[in-house]
Amino acid sequence: MLRRKVRGLDHRLPEGVTLGRFLEQQKLEPLREDPLFQEEMLTQAIQTLSFGDQEGRPSGKSLSLPLVGMHVNLEYQGKYLRLCITEGKEKTQCTQGSFICALSATWEDFCAQATDWVGREKGRILGTCEAFTRDLTEQITQGYGLSILAELRKTLGIDLFLLDKHFKVLSWEGGECLPVHPISFVTPKLSHFKSMDLTMETPLGIGKWNDSQYKDIPLSWYPLAGHQGVLGYIGLGIEHGELDPVGRLFLYKTAVLLYFELAKAQSVEDTERQHYRDFLFDLLYNNFDSLEVVQSRGKLWGMDLTKPHLVIVGEIPGYDPDSADQLAFQELLDAVSMVLRNQPRTIFLERNDQIVLLYPLEGMIPLSQWEATAKKLLSPLLILLEGLNEERSMMFGVGNLYPSTRFIHRSFQEAKSALELGQLFNLQERVILFQDLGVMRLLLKLEQQELEDFRNEVLGPLLKFDQENNLHLEETLLAYLASDGDLNQAGDRLFLHPNTLRYRLKKAAEVLDRDLSSLETRMNLFIALKIGRLKSLWQE
Repeated sequence: MLRRKVRGLDHRLPEGVTLGRFLEQQKLEPLREDPLFQEEMLTQAIQTLSFGDQEGRPSGKSLSLPLVGMHVNLEYQGKYLRLCITEGKEKTQCTQGSFICALSATWEDFCAQATDWVGREKGRILGTCEAFTRDLTEQITQGYGLSILAELRKTLGIDLFLLDKHFKVLSWEGGECLPVHPISFVTPKLSHFKSMDLTMETPLGIGKWNDSQYKDIPLSWYPLAGHQGVLGYIGLGIEHGELDPVGRLFLYKTAVLLYFELAKAQSVEDTERQHYRDFLFDLLYNNFDSLEVVQSRGKLWGMDLTKPHLVIVGEIPGYDPDSADQLAFQELLDAVSMVLRNQPRTIFLERNDQIVLLYPLEGMIPLSQWEATAKKLLSPLLILLEGLNEERSMMFGVGNLYPSTRFIHRSFQEAKSALELGQLFNLQERVILFQDLGVMRLLLKLEQQELEDFRNEVLGPLLKFDQENNLHLEETLLAYLASDGDLNQAGDRLFLHPNTLRYRLKKAAEVLDRDLSSLETRMNLFIALKIGRLKSLWQE
């Protein structure tokens, strides 16, 4: 029996109300020859007890206990009593079995005895639990807050720890199966939980440790969720099915109090985070009167804005916040956020399903080193993404590096453009630099009408031909020029035989009345074709 100290008194974790204890107290003996009787039923906890008649019809009398367990329906059958066992919620109950016991008392006396015993058991459990909860509440009002986890550990007799929603360890109560000090764990994923409701019925999630030397130590997760979403997790040093129903009741009561403590902390954090986000938005959109104001405000947040910053924007291609994969995308962003929090000098902001990263450098570096520097700074994220699904990958756009913080807004826009154009042209690189976009950088700065006019002048006849026929000459020409005139490479891109490709190129030259071997012609065509791809970025 587990023990704990509360206000100097010796308390026990109340014994649960199992079917075996109920039968013993009521002097009922299952008929062992009953083929429906299963010995393991006797160890199961009772959640509700209902009384029925000989036809199994409910009499309207039902007793409930504050435990997760089975629903037992008692059917009176003369000298016998049939017990029907079900589990689950009312609309989703499934039958686990039934068996018969010999009934020595009258039905009325039995019902009275059973009601009296269950009532006393309920009072015993609730009384101890309420005393426990009052003690925790008193500790919270005295300012001890999250330290109530230590009381839960004493009560349950198992090691515990508490995380916030960013997976930061807030309290660690080890010493038995867990080490005294925190060890590294695999962060819990929202998709691994069957339910995220903060209830006694919420099943524990299965966890594991990062270090192989602790692989034999069990780990389970209990999510702290409510109207503000998931605010944290309780880690338990047990297998997910080991916690008995009474232990789950005490865990639930403690979890509710911890949730409200985290909610208070979250409220303060949200206020600070909003001020932080407002400052970063002002920085990214150049909403400051002077460089001195930017630098002085940055000091308040621990930023040294006297140094040049490399600006990088990342996103998951094709991300749809309303898609069925929203949970998987959120888990990826959570993992990315956790990596970035281990880089305290990195300025990090989530905006419109993108992440914006500002990396401070000691000084300006040569243009030839920009790419290597960006990949080195991003290496923890790139390593994280290596083992992930390709469809849940992430791309990064890198803006030009400027000596003054005054130009961070320009670098931010360039990083976004690099990311957009990298996806638009299906570039295979995960890290795309604005400076590597070549002529596309210049096209972005021209008026749309000018670009449209140039495209129509160069490609007009071919565009009209493609509308009337089905040869896809525009696509063919772009693949050919993008492959530097290599027929085999272009054919592979389009899944075309070289002879088919030659025919299409010959047709394109006829339609345009141009010599495709001319360098000037190729240059004009390539720019006009790129403009066509840019159109998808323009607002209608």
